[in-house]
Amino acid sequence: VQPDFVFYDAGVDIYMHDKLGRLKVSENGIRQRDRWVLDKCVSLGIPVAAVVGGGYDKDVDVLARRHAIVHEECSYVWRKHTMWSR
Repeated sequence: VQPDFVFYDAGVDIYMHDKLGRLKVSENGIRQRDRWVLDKCVSLGIPVAAVVGGGYDKDVDVLARRHAIVHEECSYVWRKHTMWSR
């Protein structure tokens, strides 16, 4: 089955120090997850929209950095697949 579209909610409540998520994933692990999901969608020709979600931290700058990971990985995948030439 190939979906027509993927709506990717890139929640960061999986982060190891998140008080609610408790999943013990590092920032690098979040980055690897986001890159894999985005790259898989693009490689299979499936349109994908990614949004930030989840994640709880009293330090909003640190939380914002975690949320920015998905945008950085979108940029990486865009460059990897030279999507500007499509």
